[in-house]
Amino acid sequence: MENVSIILSDLDGTLFHNDKSISDYTKEIIKKLQAKGLLFGVCTARAKVNAVKFLDGIEPDIFISNGGGMITYRGEKIYNCEFSVEEVRRLIDKTFEVFGKDAIISADNEKGLYSNSQEELGDKFWTFNDFLDFREPCMKMCIQSLDKEKVSLVANCLGQGQIDFLPFSDIPWYKLSKKDATKEKAIEALGRKLGLPVSQIAAFGDDFNDIGMLRLCGKGIAMDNAIEEVKEAASEVCASNEEDGVAKWMEKNLL
Repeated sequence: MENVSIILSDLDGTLFHNDKSISDYTKEIIKKLQAKGLLFGVCTARAKVNAVKFLDGIEPDIFISNGGGMITYRGEKIYNCEFSVEEVRRLIDKTFEVFGKDAIISADNEKGLYSNSQEELGDKFWTFNDFLDFREPCMKMCIQSLDKEKVSLVANCLGQGQIDFLPFSDIPWYKLSKKDATKEKAIEALGRKLGLPVSQIAAFGDDFNDIGMLRLCGKGIAMDNAIEEVKEAASEVCASNEEDGVAKWMEKNLL
């Protein structure tokens, strides 16, 4: 595919196996693509400081992290979209008002991931914070709930339509970010910065927050393990994450 210049891959459920590992085969294919002159990037909801801990042997040219809140290109930050300290405080206070004082939430920024959960959260790469006096800007906040109506009450405390909020398919949480801190908005910003049309990007994903990205890019590829909504938005489906679907597609179509 001569028109593909950039490959962007989600991590969880996509480039990662279910145990969060990346096969040596996948790492080798990525190196071959980069040696050929193509740009490889990750596009993940994870904070960058969290995600890099799983990428041993991979050096992405592009890093879209925090669900689209930040882009780094070859080590240089080129995009940043985050809630201010005041906005974060308003969201936290509204969450406790709507869900009660026992609400479980998380928030992330460039420094890391914070949560008030007393139990293990995800991969343990988080810092406990009760959020009673949390005052930091953040790119993403999550609420442990599947109650869309209550989550929308929290989101709208910053104004109608100012927040993008989506559920996760595999865990009972909602993600909240600024409307311009989505994967697709970050990719548009990346294209402008590099002077490349999004039609030259091939993107891989599996969950709700990948839908806009797959629809936007020239090639939007869903994993075989993706939810049906993602498969419907994609231009094609590749093998599952457990079968190294991203690497197999890249080897077949780009090498």
